[in-house]
Amino acid sequence: DGSMPELPHRNLDTGMGLERMAAIMQHKTANYDGDLMQHLIKLGEEISGKTYDADDYSGASRSLRIIADHSRAVDFMISDGILPGNEGREYVLRRLLRRAVFHGRLLGIEGAFLTKFIEEVNAQMGEAYPELLKNVALVKGIVASEEERFSTTLDNGRVYLDEALAALAEGAVLPGDVSFKLHDTFGFPIDLTVEIAGTAGHDVDMDGFTACMEDQKARARANAKGDAWGSFNDVWVELSDKVAATEFDGYDNDVIEGAKVVAIVRNGESVESAAAGEDVEVVLDRTPFYAEMGGQQGDAGKLSAEGVALTVSDTKNHNGLYAHVAHVAEGTLTVGAAVTAMLDAERRGFLRRNHTATHLLDAALKQVLGEHVSQAGSLVTPEHLRFDFTHFEALSSEQLKAVEDLVNQQIFASKPVVTRVMGIDEAKAAGAVALFGEKYGDVVRVVSVGAEDQPFSRELCGGTHAANTAEIGLFKIISESSTGSNVRRIEAVTSKGALDYMADRLALVDAAAAALKCRVDEVPARVENLQAELRETSNKLKKALTGGSSDAISSAIDSAVEVGDYKLVVAELQGLEAADLRNVWDTVHQKVAGPVACVVASVTEKGTPALLAAGSDDAVKAGFHAGNVIKQIAGLVDGRGGGRPNMAQAGGKNAAGIADALAAAKTALGA
Repeated sequence: DGSMPELPHRNLDTGMGLERMAAIMQHKTANYDGDLMQHLIKLGEEISGKTYDADDYSGASRSLRIIADHSRAVDFMISDGILPGNEGREYVLRRLLRRAVFHGRLLGIEGAFLTKFIEEVNAQMGEAYPELLKNVALVKGIVASEEERFSTTLDNGRVYLDEALAALAEGAVLPGDVSFKLHDTFGFPIDLTVEIAGTAGHDVDMDGFTACMEDQKARARANAKGDAWGSFNDVWVELSDKVAATEFDGYDNDVIEGAKVVAIVRNGESVESAAAGEDVEVVLDRTPFYAEMGGQQGDAGKLSAEGVALTVSDTKNHNGLYAHVAHVAEGTLTVGAAVTAMLDAERRGFLRRNHTATHLLDAALKQVLGEHVSQAGSLVTPEHLRFDFTHFEALSSEQLKAVEDLVNQQIFASKPVVTRVMGIDEAKAAGAVALFGEKYGDVVRVVSVGAEDQPFSRELCGGTHAANTAEIGLFKIISESSTGSNVRRIEAVTSKGALDYMADRLALVDAAAAALKCRVDEVPARVENLQAELRETSNKLKKALTGGSSDAISSAIDSAVEVGDYKLVVAELQGLEAADLRNVWDTVHQKVAGPVACVVASVTEKGTPALLAAGSDDAVKAGFHAGNVIKQIAGLVDGRGGGRPNMAQAGGKNAAGIADALAAAKTALGA
């Protein structure tokens, strides 16, 4: 009626957000019944074959709501720059993603499905939220990667959990040490353990789980090196109260004369002097030596005065005090003495080249892979560079070549490397790349590569750099790998390192050509021919081992039993590897007419057991499920495994359990 009465409790959010307003306008009584969620719930119905009931708050309807809600949240979170991790909001994202996958399993969805929900979210909300459409590749790539990884976790942990639950009496509590092993060994989230156990009618001993967690933390603390509290009372903290921060003057200078020694540290203690033969850390009032920061290794070189000489192997930064890690080669150095600080200019040159190359690499990765790429760590040494970055999958050979080509294009174009000092706001407005989580002052150093108005790269950086990209000479990627979830690593070399790398590789090719007794340009074809010969020989051996003439397989086929509408072959073999068991299945499939399935096992050359269950499409339609069979019997060989309805495999540690495993398979299948 237009009146504005006081709320019963003042200053509380009414909760009238977009979803609730939309539900009211659509004459619905719940958010999930509005069109924003119904599109996603209907997709869940199509994929799972289950029916949604708006009045049911358990079972399939609950799972459909959870998947709809979580998939949308996941899409928005990743589009907003959050990546799955183990802390803070990253952990929240990972839990949402994994919970959605788990509820998909509860609905009977076996394969990957979450990217379909991402596509539906984008279709419904992309126009209003365009950032979703800008990051489609990133979101779908991360979701697919996390779903695959967690599906493996679910398969492995679920076998162990199901066995533990099956051993409990009706209504009994799952012990805390069991849920902790799931968490610690299998990476199985405790909230999912609680959910699965609850579905089976069991509570989880959370006090016991917490106690196990505390024991683990106590062991970790006991094994930790050093005294954490002591780090707040070490010599460097004490010196920082007495000595002014070191003035770094090494961007343009390789040598500084008359630098004053303000402190000497030997074996963790401040001393007044250091004699020949001693290893010390020397602090100067000013220095051309760059201390290790931002991934760039510290400088090396020499400190000298009349009758005194020190060799510096590294430079460290202790809260603004630059410590020159040095060996006294001659004379005695005292606090207050004036020295000449001369860095190793050649070594610094290689550091500068490699550091500038990391900036070029960062920019090239963004161009090839997308703007989601951000630095996650780096190492710059005179010999090589290492660059960690956020990305959801391994780079293809084509992508690596494109990145390498982009960097080399900038090198061959002789682009200037320009350094400017400016305010932090001005730097950000100019498009300078800042590292997430890094703390910057009001005044920053900005390093740009290329034209000032349109640089190829522009980053906030305090390190030393080449004056021109031509100094880098050549850039060569030597490896690309994973360092963790959604983080990739590239290692590369430049200038002399690149030349040495290429020379080593050419020497290897020459050696290969000599061993193969052919010209260098014939090596690929010669290797391909040898591989073909090897495959042919290997296939002949496998056929001899697993073909229809094998007495063991022939006997097992002759002893096949009828299980409902298909025939079941069970066999124990010797000396076959896990991959060879698939050839056994091929033989069985070829030799037995009509619907057929098999469960076979072997002791490999290493003495470990290998299991395989497989079935024809008709056998699967008749009720055979290879994945379920393997899950039930793998534990009997101290193993774990799983797979699709038509084929699944498992390895183990206890070969003595093979007979029991095959017997259990027969019992489970009603043979």
